[in-house]
Amino acid sequence: MSPMMSQMMSLPILPSDLIKEILSWLPVKVLVRLTCVCKEWKSLIFDPTFAKLHLERSPKHTHTLLTLLDVVEDSETWVVSPQSVRRLLEYPASTVVNEDKCYRYTYDSFYAIGSANGLVCLIGDKSLEGGNREICSGFWNPALRLRSENSPTLNNLHSDASVHLGFGYDDSGDKYKVVAVFWDHTVQKWEGRVHCMGDSCWRKTLTCPDFPTLLGRTNGPFVNGSVNWLALNNLNCHEYEWENVTIEQLVIFSLDLRNETSKYVLLPDGFGEKPEDEPALAVFRGCLCLYYDHMKTHFVLWEMREFGVQDSWTRLVNISYLQLDDFVPDWLLLPVCLSENGDVLMLACTQDWGDVVMYNRRDGRVERVELPNPLIWYAEEHMKSLVLPLPHPH
Repeated sequence: MSPMMSQMMSLPILPSDLIKEILSWLPVKVLVRLTCVCKEWKSLIFDPTFAKLHLERSPKHTHTLLTLLDVVEDSETWVVSPQSVRRLLEYPASTVVNEDKCYRYTYDSFYAIGSANGLVCLIGDKSLEGGNREICSGFWNPALRLRSENSPTLNNLHSDASVHLGFGYDDSGDKYKVVAVFWDHTVQKWEGRVHCMGDSCWRKTLTCPDFPTLLGRTNGPFVNGSVNWLALNNLNCHEYEWENVTIEQLVIFSLDLRNETSKYVLLPDGFGEKPEDEPALAVFRGCLCLYYDHMKTHFVLWEMREFGVQDSWTRLVNISYLQLDDFVPDWLLLPVCLSENGDVLMLACTQDWGDVVMYNRRDGRVERVELPNPLIWYAEEHMKSLVLPLPHPH
């Protein structure tokens, strides 16, 4: 036996529990590469139990999931791409769309509605003959470059029905859930359905007897185990005129995914005057945020630091449009991402090419930046994980 062979045979072998412990602290990118080491490591890394352990130890709120309009040779394509928040804020000009980790779609195919624990929910919305439509969902993990097969369809939706969607994680049942709240023209009321990733149907199990009228964006952001939409309290209809809405009617409708029940969350006390345009909700650093255009003079963003506690609302941003020079929007500005310490906010104007700015809360400084893919349409908090999309990822 050669000296080298003898030395290799004398090397200590780490116990499997210790190997698992070490691997659980490594980044997803490294773990994906380590699946090639041996079958045992590949089996461990893709085991759902290990994925949950790794998820608990992974840093949260590290990425933002951007929906961008990409124009190549006069052809427009929507791109969904995860981007590092830190890199996006520190080196915005170097931010590129990694084709291996992005999802491209056209107007008649799937689009992203939200992200939870590294999984992205994709929704397909198809018009049918006879004035009906159907929707289905798919699930995608950009870090693993895996996407599930499509879910069963939710049928018999009216072509003109308002459909509000949400996606999140039920930690009590370890289930990823898609929620659809829509106006049923047959019974003239709001209805709700839930689809659990991997199930064979959409269930009518929501225990909310009367949904309020949901506003604005159709996608409800997920935070603290719930999907949330802005709503009009005590108004059950599918059509409304914003100019006729009173500030007393405005609430946040929060749907708890654990028990599929609902409650109302109040807006900040400082939200004393109805904006000219509808406000919107977002999630930054794991906190629910409310943002709006105040009197066409300021962009305002509130953060609810303790979910469901009205006194925890804190006005985080109040930017005068005079600070933005000629960057005066016709539409509501879109907050793209917020630094971990809350000092730097990226804002985009969704209707104008190249209008992206950085706002520093500490000194009030505004810096205009250019991105390689300048038209940002939507942004969602995201993280990397090993969670497999089901059923049958490919």
